[in-house]
Amino acid sequence: MRRLVAAVLAAAAVLAVGRLALARPAPGTEPVVVAVGPVAVGTTLTPALLEVRHLARDAIPEGAVRDVGSASGRAASSVLVPGEVVTASDLGGSSLLTDQPGGTRGVFLPVPEPPLLAALRGGDRVDVRSPVDGSRVVEDALVLAVHAGEDGGLWLAVTDDGAGALAAARGADPAGGSLLVSLRN
Repeated sequence: MRRLVAAVLAAAAVLAVGRLALARPAPGTEPVVVAVGPVAVGTTLTPALLEVRHLARDAIPEGAVRDVGSASGRAASSVLVPGEVVTASDLGGSSLLTDQPGGTRGVFLPVPEPPLLAALRGGDRVDVRSPVDGSRVVEDALVLAVHAGEDGGLWLAVTDDGAGALAAARGADPAGGSLLVSLRN
C-alpha cells in the first residue's frame, strides 16, 4: 500500500511540475491578443472571443494589442481568423473617444489658422465662440487631436448638445473659418 501511495504522490508531483513548465512563457516571447475563432466585421469583441498567447518577438506585428481589456468592447473593423493577432488597426470605434465618458461626441472643427493649430495640443481645453455675437457655442471642449496642414482643424470632445450647437453655428459657414476658438487655462 505504501508503494501505491508513493507512486501516486510521485505522479502528482511530476504532473504539477509539468504544468508549471507549460504555464511559463518561452524565453524571447511576448504576450499578444489573438482571436479564438472567426470574427466578422462589426462584431463587438468580448473576452470570450479573445485570448492571450505568447509569440516570438519577431513574429509580432506592429500595433499588436497586448491585453484583452484593451480590445474588449471595441468593434472589429476587419475580419479576424482564428489565431490571428489583433492589432490596433483591427479595432473599430474612435480611439480618440476611448477614455471619454459615454455620450461624448467627437467633432472635427476646421480651423484655418496655422498659428492657433501650432499652439494647441491634445488635452487642451477650448471655447468656441460665434462670430455674430461672441456668444459661446461650446464651452470647455476637450481637444482630442490637432490636425495641421492645409485642411487643418481640431477634433473636439463635446456633448450631444455641443455637437448640435457646432453644427448649427457652422451652418452659416461650412468651412468653419468664422468660428473663434479660444484656449482656456
